[in-house]
Amino acid sequence: MNRVDTKIGNRIKSVRKANKLTVEDLTKKTGLSETYLQEIENDDDTPNLGEVSKISKVLGIRTGTFLDGEEDLSPVVSSLKSRHRVNGIRGRSAGRDHMHFFSLSTYKKNRQMDATVVVMDPIGDKKNFASHEGEEFILVLEGKLEVTYGKHTYILKPGQTIYYDSIVPHHIGSALKVKSCKVLAVTYFPA
Repeated sequence: MNRVDTKIGNRIKSVRKANKLTVEDLTKKTGLSETYLQEIENDDDTPNLGEVSKISKVLGIRTGTFLDGEEDLSPVVSSLKSRHRVNGIRGRSAGRDHMHFFSLSTYKKNRQMDATVVVMDPIGDKKNFASHEGEEFILVLEGKLEVTYGKHTYILKPGQTIYYDSIVPHHIGSALKVKSCKVLAVTYFPA
């Protein structure tokens, strides 16, 4: 396996420069501020998944390219116990510090979807909505999941699933005020 830079900002900067784009060009095409993009590229801030999707679309590559820690053409065999924590999409800027991402697909090169275990700490009544291209499939593993999709709210128990278009504003979080929720999320991002 060939090691690549594990910091998402450095990878974004590298691809941007390879495409002969300036930060200002990226600002115009993504709608993200120039200051924020510089913070991302310097690894002073971390983008949420929707922002990574916007940046990758402008740069003409798949979103997973920025999330990969290593590249390999082999299939990936993984388990819930051997999952890899993803530090590049903490989501602090979007108010998603309560979400902890553990990738099950980090080492798969050229993937079109990401399989991730997400542990969500309780956040009370606070809701942070996201919207990005693609689709999401979620299987509840533990706890109860609250999904607000557009104007509708769904409460899911272990074993239940939801599949939706990510372009519609959505919020996911623990439905319980004192207990975390664990889900398996499979996200597809069009190239």
